[in-house]
Amino acid sequence: MRRVIRQRSALFWLTWCPFVRSDTVKPGYLSEIFVSFQGEGRHVGRRHLFVRLAGCNLRCRYCDTPDSLVRTPGYTVYGAGGRVDRYSNPVSATDAATAIAGVFETDAPIDAIALTGGEPLMQSDFLAEVLATGKFSVPVLLETNGMLPARLRDVLPLIDIVSMDIKLPSNTGEPAYWSEHTEFLGLARGKDLYVKILVDQSTTDEDLEGAVALLAPAVPTFLQPIVDPNGGPTIDADRLSHLYAVARRSLDAVRVLPQTHKLLGIR
Repeated sequence: MRRVIRQRSALFWLTWCPFVRSDTVKPGYLSEIFVSFQGEGRHVGRRHLFVRLAGCNLRCRYCDTPDSLVRTPGYTVYGAGGRVDRYSNPVSATDAATAIAGVFETDAPIDAIALTGGEPLMQSDFLAEVLATGKFSVPVLLETNGMLPARLRDVLPLIDIVSMDIKLPSNTGEPAYWSEHTEFLGLARGKDLYVKILVDQSTTDEDLEGAVALLAPAVPTFLQPIVDPNGGPTIDADRLSHLYAVARRSLDAVRVLPQTHKLLGIR
């Protein structure tokens, strides 16, 4: 019952909030919709319905979903029994919610809806409208680079789990975003929050120390080894052990966890 109340309240908020109105939300751009096992972070191994949005505000050197970095003319829905359907972008929030619901209803069991990208929050208004329209009966997980706190506010009442990356300049090739990450974490702490920090042989102690300094000791934190295009690790065991020790100086809940879906050879 509480779940229904939360979703109805979110729909009311979207209807009456002066900043997010269904009659002004632009259509969005998806990349793909599919069901798979969650391969990263705190909910690894659970069966999720992934909604991958197209477009990203970063160009990390290690990006493993380069096809989702830019908006494309169409998106693909992978359904039960090997069914594959292709649709055109941009897509309305209603049509996106209908596509998600169709997979949800025919490919049970689903433990959560996982919103990923690209960077989902680049289309936060559209995403909020999709979630309010769909009123999905399972938790909603947001996978994000943690750099768009203002846009997080658009969807915060409609999500349950936040999987946030902290981007390290020494391996992304991007600048540091400590202030954006700090503000984002302050907003996300009321949710089921966990943090992923991607590491490789080039990751510096200084960068990792800067990342863990942003976190409360009890925040679940995952050091995720970056893999090369062939699926091989880009960090050796000694360096990984050292970085783990660096993180454990400040954090209580640190784990090393690779991308298990890569190991299984699944999407």
